[in-house]
Amino acid sequence: MSLFTNAPELALYAVRALMALGILITTGELLANWRDHADSGFSGWPLLRQLLEQYKGGPLLRFAVALVSPGRFLGWLGLRALCAAALLVPTLPSSLVLAALVLLFVTDLLVSMRLQFGKDASDRMVRLLNVALLLVALAPGDPHVREAGLGFIALQGCLAYFATGIWKALGRQWRDGQAVFLVFNTRAHGARPVAAVLARQPWLTRLLSWSVVGVEALFPLALAGGPTVALVFIAWGVVFHATNALVMGLNPFFFAFVATYPAILFCAERGVLLP
Repeated sequence: MSLFTNAPELALYAVRALMALGILITTGELLANWRDHADSGFSGWPLLRQLLEQYKGGPLLRFAVALVSPGRFLGWLGLRALCAAALLVPTLPSSLVLAALVLLFVTDLLVSMRLQFGKDASDRMVRLLNVALLLVALAPGDPHVREAGLGFIALQGCLAYFATGIWKALGRQWRDGQAVFLVFNTRAHGARPVAAVLARQPWLTRLLSWSVVGVEALFPLALAGGPTVALVFIAWGVVFHATNALVMGLNPFFFAFVATYPAILFCAERGVLLP
């Protein structure tokens, strides 16, 4: 059954809503853990100010540093949450969609400047999604722009999986089939009960490790095999990221990467990226 073949607007809204929901959740987590970013926290302003000012950028850098002082940082987070919530409204006028995406892009840069630690691939993916949606919003009535935006998002999602799968295949621990056990056995993102099961079942560890490598490396086939093949890869991705979110606490990855799935399914249904 085709979901997005004749409705690129629906596919774009699905991408936008998933991205916005992820931003809303991560921003809420930052606000809930504000003490970590207070002056006495591990990501305190005095330390970060020194890190920022050690790069001799002159008046422009001093102006940027002033924009992310503690009080203003809270304001940017509040504005970011408000814009993300607005983007969840399906009937939001195109002019307000554009304004919200612009503000999200600006606040993303400011928040990224303030948070010098803990950045990962999900942050980069959200930024790419934001830029792609912003460019589409500049020409809301042009169907070619909508398709190009969805094509870019789909390609970016598949390329991210492909690159990650190849990188893992080059790693000895992934080839040996021990990587999944080692991840679950870590203090930061691990789950000791799961690690204990994997330690007793080395064949399961190898199976899980190589299945992750294989599916990620083959993910571009989601665009070439039609909607049925795309749905198989998408179902795997939802389960994979949901498991990582529940077990390892990697919530941002779920929304950042699942947000590319409506675009992947749209392109698979329409054959947009095929000759």
